[in-house]
Amino acid sequence: MIPLPAIPVLATPPPECAEHMKKLKWGIMAMIGFGIGRALFALLQGTVDLDFFALLNLFISIVMGTFMFKDDEHLKGFYECLTRTICQMCAESMQGGMQCLMPFMLCTCLNAACDLFMRAAFFGKMPYGFFLIGSIIAQGVAVYYAYQVFKAMRSVMNQGSGDWEMGGGGGGYAGGGGYARPPASAPDMADAPDAGQARPRPGGFVPFAGSGNRLGS
Repeated sequence: MIPLPAIPVLATPPPECAEHMKKLKWGIMAMIGFGIGRALFALLQGTVDLDFFALLNLFISIVMGTFMFKDDEHLKGFYECLTRTICQMCAESMQGGMQCLMPFMLCTCLNAACDLFMRAAFFGKMPYGFFLIGSIIAQGVAVYYAYQVFKAMRSVMNQGSGDWEMGGGGGGYAGGGGYARPPASAPDMADAPDAGQARPRPGGFVPFAGSGNRLGS
């Protein structure tokens, strides 16, 4: 597994991302449909040995996209199926939601680029080639709208509004756990009184606090 950078994203996409999120979801569903057809005809036409790892990478991207839309009406059933089987540990660690956006975008972009440049020779091998081309286009569409969502979320964050969480990181493909931004009314630690100074414990020993005696007196 390649560790991904921890990049803060909003815990909930802003309203201006609604249309992009909808298109991103349909892109992921297209990845599922073309991925199934690609795997089926790769098996039937004897190319599964050459396409096995690419199909595995495609499945991982689909899993991350499904976890990102875990509450969606169309992907919720597949998400629950994953959490009861191979992805149970991810569900137990509360991974999912928008913290999957950056890992999904990076991995899917890499998968689409590898498919395009390394499997172009199979485009003419129908019907496998049709589903191969369709899966590449679906991945490209999903990456494009994932980037549009990410760009809009970063714009909102730069304006200082919304709660955000960390996406990416080393906590598996879905990234580390999220955390909310502290409220603006919270005091700055640098401005707290006696910051950085040790306070004596009440009733405890305080060094050099007694009057003492001079030597020879």
